[in-house]
Amino acid sequence: MISTPIDDYPLRDRGQDWPPLPEGAQRPLHQAVLAALGPVDGQRLLHVGCGVGLFLRAAERRGALVAGTDTAVERLEIARWALPDADRRVGDPEALPFDNGTFDMVTATGGAAVLTELARVVRPGGLVAVGSWVRPSGCWAETFVDHLRRLALLAPEDDASWAPGLNVCVAGELPMASVFPSPAAAWTTMLGCEDILRAVRLVGESPVREAFAESVAPSVAADGTLRLPRTFRYAVARAC
Repeated sequence: MISTPIDDYPLRDRGQDWPPLPEGAQRPLHQAVLAALGPVDGQRLLHVGCGVGLFLRAAERRGALVAGTDTAVERLEIARWALPDADRRVGDPEALPFDNGTFDMVTATGGAAVLTELARVVRPGGLVAVGSWVRPSGCWAETFVDHLRRLALLAPEDDASWAPGLNVCVAGELPMASVFPSPAAAWTTMLGCEDILRAVRLVGESPVREAFAESVAPSVAADGTLRLPRTFRYAVARAC
């Protein structure tokens, strides 16, 4: 059954009060990263963790020859509807199913762990763009991460470092806020994030959901809505 589409995307109706499509609110991030990459017309571009393909669609509209990987088959099925000619594959971001130097540009949301693979599949002189959410001191996300560490789901953070052979040429950050009609709606959206799904697979949904609910409780308004401020930091590096 098809529910309300977002950007012409069909969303399966599972009786949820919020579609599991966090990418819809991330268009400003997509535009910022594409602007940092520069012209993409005719470039072979891989997006790792492509989800339902909104970033790929934006890049394709600018003329890129797009491909994407994700760990979730269901998200790739939606991407297949929107991007029938794109190369879409189920794949581990730390073991990408592509040969060395296949792409002109590679993008991903994630930390340093995936950089070695991104550097491997981009050609010499190509561009690698990565982004991640940063946690200002005292924000809900910092509290949530502390809870996950107590559940032994996250190790203490190490200083991020770029893979050998990548030289950063552009960097920036974009503050944003996501507004949800309820904490339950926010949780449903979080289930579209690979880090959350990994935590759920390890210990089950209940403890992770409880940690999330406790972390966001101070941000719930009197009418039940939830506003979560976040900052997205991104950088583009050129492969040697």
